Amino acid sequence: MEIKRVYKVYFSATYTTKKVVDVIANELCNSIIDCDITSQSLTETIEMDRGDVLVIGMPVYGGRIPASTLQSIIKLKGNNTPAVISCVYGNRDYDDALLELRNEVEARGFKIVSASAFVARHSIFTQIAKDRPNLDDMAQVLQFAIRSKSIIETLDDFSLLQQIDVKGNMPYKVFNQLPMYPTSNEYCVECGVCASKCPVGAISNDNPRATNELKCLACGRCIIECAVGARDFSGEFFEARAVKFQDAFSAPKANEMYYAEINIL
Repeated sequence: MEIKRVYKVYFSATYTTKKVVDVIANELCNSIIDCDITSQSLTETIEMDRGDVLVIGMPVYGGRIPASTLQSIIKLKGNNTPAVISCVYGNRDYDDALLELRNEVEARGFKIVSASAFVARHSIFTQIAKDRPNLDDMAQVLQFAIRSKSIIETLDDFSLLQQIDVKGNMPYKVFNQLPMYPTSNEYCVECGVCASKCPVGAISNDNPRATNELKCLACGRCIIECAVGARDFSGEFFEARAVKFQDAFSAPKANEMYYAEINIL
């Protein structure tokens, strides 16, 4: 199939997932529709046409894709439309996230051409995989995109693709949010940027120093967006967990890539 257009859909609080899907989408096609669902869900149904490809990237939080992204995924509609899916995780484990993403995308009428799990800096314990994705990682992302493009251009009928068998379990693991949330320090100037950028509205414009712990994803968006370095994770519980996390998950993990096989009639 000739690729005429790519829909690039992604949630990227600290911009690493975006970095991955940018490389993939740019390799597939020059005509790209950017759908950043980090801070705003899709409100209108997107129905894919012949020649379209879906490239979708999600971060992994607690071994799952963010629940808020499901509101946008259900707005995507394919008709045996090829899709390239990726999860980006912080060097611990991606658990059931890639399986969940595969199932959600397939349920909307897409055929998964390829799937991947790439390592990036952890959003809470930022010393873990702090330099990733590095140059080697990005070279692997590019090779993943090149091979995915080759599969797409070779096929005309994507119903022939077998379902990709990715790692994960069903029922999915229960998402358990650790009691760690970014807080403000004395440098906060109450500019409100963190409130406007928070993907789930966990920071109030009226009181940007506070964080709604029931809403917060611990995604790190407010930290990376703060121009004066006034927000971060802290406290005794965080410090204790950081030491244990460093001991358990400092060894670099390898990226994982999966490609669909073709049913031979």
